[in-house]
Amino acid sequence: MDRKPKCVVVTGRPGSGKTTLARQLAESLHIPMLSRDELKEGFVSTFGVSHDKLPADTNRKVTKMFFSAVLMFLQARVSIVVEAAFQHKLWQETVPIWSEAGLLCFIIADADPTLCAQRHLDRGLNDPTREFYHGDKRVRVFRETGEFLGPGTYDPPSFDVPTLMVSTTDGYSPDLTDIRAFIEKV
Repeated sequence: MDRKPKCVVVTGRPGSGKTTLARQLAESLHIPMLSRDELKEGFVSTFGVSHDKLPADTNRKVTKMFFSAVLMFLQARVSIVVEAAFQHKLWQETVPIWSEAGLLCFIIADADPTLCAQRHLDRGLNDPTREFYHGDKRVRVFRETGEFLGPGTYDPPSFDVPTLMVSTTDGYSPDLTDIRAFIEKV
């Protein structure tokens, strides 16, 4: 059989619900999920020091490894759900490469930007290990000053590949059944 694997990219702002959605999709589709943040946590764990004590190029190294790992799955003909909070510019370097190796689609988790920022802050405040692994500025500033850093700008990916916007404000719209049907048509 000569079929290309699927690469389902779930992305969006920090706090948009993309990781939860990606996990549910991977389970529902019976394919593995690769999270850029989980790779970063593994990298930080190797050194045993907090994110802010690692070299300045740590994020770049982890992102390069993430892109390479996804390509490895696709070249081995393993369909995969991938999840990361990258903006258009960062996805731009890998979309052409992944598109050659697999059938690519984007699921963009979307909610009100201020709601996403609040979710992101709450997650960091409720997880005492989060700062150690990720060095989230929003959490650090809130802990130090009490100031809430609202949403920054977000430039969602926009490529000539099937793309579905999913509202994550209150559950999923469209729902998981419709998202899965979208993916199955890719």
